[in-house]
Amino acid sequence: MRALTEMDNETEARRLGDYLYAQGIPNDVDEDEGEWTIWIHDDEQLAAAEAELKPFCTNPSDSKYTKTSGTADRLRKEQAEEDKVAAKRQVDVRTQVFGQSTGAKPMLTLFMIGLCVIIHLLKISGRDLSPLYYSNISLTNAAKQSMSDAEQMQYRMKRVLPPEVTGQRIGLAGNEKPQRVGVGEAWRLITPIFMHGGFLHIIFNMYWLYFLGGVMEGKLGFGRFLGFVILAALLSNIGQYIAEGPYFLGMSGVNYGLFGYLWIRGKLDPTFGFQLDPSTIAIMLIWFGVCLIGLMPNVANTAHAIGLISGAGMGWIAAQRAR
Repeated sequence: MRALTEMDNETEARRLGDYLYAQGIPNDVDEDEGEWTIWIHDDEQLAAAEAELKPFCTNPSDSKYTKTSGTADRLRKEQAEEDKVAAKRQVDVRTQVFGQSTGAKPMLTLFMIGLCVIIHLLKISGRDLSPLYYSNISLTNAAKQSMSDAEQMQYRMKRVLPPEVTGQRIGLAGNEKPQRVGVGEAWRLITPIFMHGGFLHIIFNMYWLYFLGGVMEGKLGFGRFLGFVILAALLSNIGQYIAEGPYFLGMSGVNYGLFGYLWIRGKLDPTFGFQLDPSTIAIMLIWFGVCLIGLMPNVANTAHAIGLISGAGMGWIAAQRAR
């Protein structure tokens, strides 16, 4: 918001404000110690407003200025109604989601939270969770030292499906002949999302899954929500594997997919009936940036990014189809 001008005549200030509003330049007229300031909402419209200011000052009584108050009042009332509708759609997911009437209980969301907790307890107890990792096969340290990061990514990109899924025989340290380490273990492409590192990791991810997932399941229904989770998990897991290898875990890629979908569809589709509040959007984006610049170590940033982009993309597509 930028100030256009100050006037000592309230009538003329409001007349100019009404004229600009009728021309599609939203503004406010505020009084301060006898001076009336016209504030332009959109900085990009300031130049257009300045172009209208000079002719107005030359002849503020011109009929084209005096006849626009009715149009401006109507436009302001319409905008107020739109703002009221938008406010009803806007929900702080951290405090209000399960108080909303979004249909049946989000059973899949609750099931996933329960599964994550059980798997984390098994991890704490020392159980072997290696069958749940994307793969247990990685480049040796010697191979990593001989390859650049780009070469390592190219290597993994050509082998997106791990040998535990494809059944491909591979050379293992201490074995002369290539060995088969598994076949058909397709669950590995999904299951890393159910594992977590420490206590704070699982608490943070379950917190957002509870709220974001609850909304998504309520809006999309069980089947479509399940499909979304599977797709978001596949894309974020595969991307993270290509970027850094198979040893990653956590629900955050899916959570950012949920966030991206709700953010974009809620913003673009009024019929969706839900819109994330600005504070939730700010928190998620700030955390994304904090992790991305390295202030938090050992974070699957590629999974975050792909989850966010894919979720936002699916939200955009859904919003276009709803028109």
